[in-house]
Amino acid sequence: MIDTKVINNFVSDKNLLEHFYYNYIINGRIDLSFKNKGYEHENPHSFTSSKNSNNFDEIYLIHVLYHKIKKNFIQSNVKRWHLNVYPPGFDGTIHTDSKSVELPTFLYCVTPNWQKEWGGEFIIYDHSFQASEVVSFNEDQLIVFDGSKPHRAVASTKNCPILRTTLAFHEYDK
Repeated sequence: MIDTKVINNFVSDKNLLEHFYYNYIINGRIDLSFKNKGYEHENPHSFTSSKNSNNFDEIYLIHVLYHKIKKNFIQSNVKRWHLNVYPPGFDGTIHTDSKSVELPTFLYCVTPNWQKEWGGEFIIYDHSFQASEVVSFNEDQLIVFDGSKPHRAVASTKNCPILRTTLAFHEYDK
């Protein structure tokens, strides 16, 4: 069983975080499309990178995160990453990342200068779809959880002036 872990200040490089956010999210150096959905039959709930990637060296922050995950979680066998971008008011749908129990998802909270009053929590549900864990959204935070558990992102409040952005790394089996 994978216990949820929250690691604050995972990268500990404010300049790297801001460089990624402003260059790739705000200035559009990564292609995004409105196609991210929990299950195939649902409507999209967030913007995501237009392709899932197993190339961890094309963007420096992704390279750093990949190697820090490999170093800190020796047993991890990360296969791909993708970006999730949520405008204010866009809640994620409840979904799973894997069918296999005990395949971790590594969810990195990217948005710099996040204010707690903007919300953006992350909720993990049990297999009866009852909320079992809630993690506050914080910049430079890594959340490690069992990807087979249902989960979702909660939108930021309507007065949040920036985009709630995460990078997800998967040991993907779907």
